[in-house]
Amino acid sequence: MQARDRVGDRYELTYPIGRGGMGQVWAGYDERLDRPVAVKFLRTQEVPETEREVAVKRFRREARVTARLDHPGVPAIHDLGTHGDDLYIVMQLVRGSQLADLVAEQERLSVAESASVAAQVCSVLAAAHAASLVHRDLKPQNLMVTPSGAVKVLDFGVAALIGRAEQSRLTATGHTLGTPAYIAPEQASGATVGPAADLYALGCILFEMLTGRPPFEAANSLQMLQRHMRSPIPIVVEYRSDVPEDLAHLLFCLLAKDPADRPASAAEVEQILTPFIAGGGVAVVGGGQIDPAALTAVDIVRPQRSVESIVEVRAQVEELAEQERFVQAAEMLEAALSSVSAAEAAGDELVALRLDLANLLMLAGDFRRAQHLFEQLARDIDSSVDQQDLVDECHRSAVICKTELGEPTEE
Repeated sequence: MQARDRVGDRYELTYPIGRGGMGQVWAGYDERLDRPVAVKFLRTQEVPETEREVAVKRFRREARVTARLDHPGVPAIHDLGTHGDDLYIVMQLVRGSQLADLVAEQERLSVAESASVAAQVCSVLAAAHAASLVHRDLKPQNLMVTPSGAVKVLDFGVAALIGRAEQSRLTATGHTLGTPAYIAPEQASGATVGPAADLYALGCILFEMLTGRPPFEAANSLQMLQRHMRSPIPIVVEYRSDVPEDLAHLLFCLLAKDPADRPASAAEVEQILTPFIAGGGVAVVGGGQIDPAALTAVDIVRPQRSVESIVEVRAQVEELAEQERFVQAAEMLEAALSSVSAAEAAGDELVALRLDLANLLMLAGDFRRAQHLFEQLARDIDSSVDQQDLVDECHRSAVICKTELGEPTEE
């Protein structure tokens, strides 16, 4: 697959996000609805023949399970289909960073930030458990934090309906599902898995956010499973003294060996976590590297470009605009403009391109960003006689945007 390929006669691939052993994830655009999407592929020919049937079932199941969860913390599913021998899922494009990357970069998160992430995950788990679904593979790589601090729970590919019969069908290959560093003792032993297993995984994640390390470490997967089942529960205040006593107690309960000793529900855990948040939403600047299995989008670091080279992009932008694909056109132009050096930022050619971008955003219905761009452009333009008409145009367009947003305008 390559950029500009079309899938399902409507999705244009733009750039690859990640690749795993069995598939790929691409950023793309829905040409019919003019919106960015992520397209996740299962490359069936790259799956061993003995595992292919189960892999296909899990992939389809991921689409169905995720689509059932109508929750802001779960990426929306738009489509499911086939492309040649491959299967694909079209989903909401989520921008931000993996929680795993944030912890690695910051070593550990603040108490408020950790509580904010964990509480948002609890909200998703409460919705999943109410729908009789257990995620079974919660880990920092499956949690995406957007630039606004919102958390998205990804990859419901191994989720199971609560009940032994359904689990037996999903585990027919004999493999233990889940990730060793975050797997609940009952899951590690092959016993029946319920909502409490997700709460245990959340406890492991919360411990890692607070301390910068998972609760247990081992040389290999088998030893890790043994640690979860038999090693004493680590006490978080021994690794970080500023963790409040009530939060430390909650964490100890989440990591209980017996599911019956853990909190009764995700909703209860969310309620306990709420007092510790106190405005501690996690802010993310830019994007981050991702697990290819996760469905995410990352900001690409682009080399600096000259204004002349960006003008060449204009033809593609105009072509997209003629097709009323305003969102895609705006993003293409914005990406090109972001790579212009500061020394060239005030040139006449660039002013025209910035005006094009503001107009595209207005046509796309993104009136807030369009308003800001028009206002900024008016400030940046030299208000000499030959430029005054352009300044007035920007002010008029900004007023139109404010009107569309239902905000008062100056007489």
